[in-house]
Amino acid sequence: MAAAASQATRKLKVAELSAKIFGNSFNPTGARNGNYILRQNFRGEHMLRYYLSQREINLMKTPRLSRLMGEKLYDPDEIDRLNVIERRKARGKSTPKKGEGKRALLAKKKR
Repeated sequence: MAAAASQATRKLKVAELSAKIFGNSFNPTGARNGNYILRQNFRGEHMLRYYLSQREINLMKTPRLSRLMGEKLYDPDEIDRLNVIERRKARGKSTPKKGEGKRALLAKKKR
């Protein structure tokens, strides 16, 4: 019994020295601690680069900026949207003007 106990304490001392040498934490009881979180890479810089600052958000509002500066900015999404609307109007499939919809036509027939 005494030999097994001394062997166990020797293993603990070796593990403690090994942890000290290699910069690991020594946790003989296996208690939970936050070392796994501390070992992870710091994410702060990455998150700061991912989310836009308030200044960048304001610069993204280009239509308002272009009106203030008097410039015409090229927006391919807006041009595509206008082309789709134009094609739908040519086929007679666009949205009706105010007061010319289905409900307005039904109200006119009832009169």
